[in-house]
Amino acid sequence: MNRKLISILAAAAVMSSSAVASAQSPAPKAVQQSAGPTVAASTAGVHAPKVARTLNARAADAHMGAGQNVALMVVGGAALIVGAVIGGTAGVLIAIAGAAVGLYGLYNFIQ
Repeated sequence: MNRKLISILAAAAVMSSSAVASAQSPAPKAVQQSAGPTVAASTAGVHAPKVARTLNARAADAHMGAGQNVALMVVGGAALIVGAVIGGTAGVLIAIAGAAVGLYGLYNFIQ
């Protein structure tokens, strides 16, 4: 009974957080394209964007490690949920490992 309750609460928390995140993201701007082929479209491969470094880009470089820490927190939370669903000794071990990974990511994120 406890595992089902934990699983349901965790799933509800994940769904509500993703709904809030999607509601806060701005709508992408429409890009006007000219009719017909272009020189830029005729090249193949991956191209680096040509962006001038501004003050905003320098400020973004200072917070470069936040993505990895957030990923650690998400993976840890997912492992907690998976461990609760699996149950038994294996589920407890997965949940404990997930909690450790999530807390490590939170610690680094706060620092």
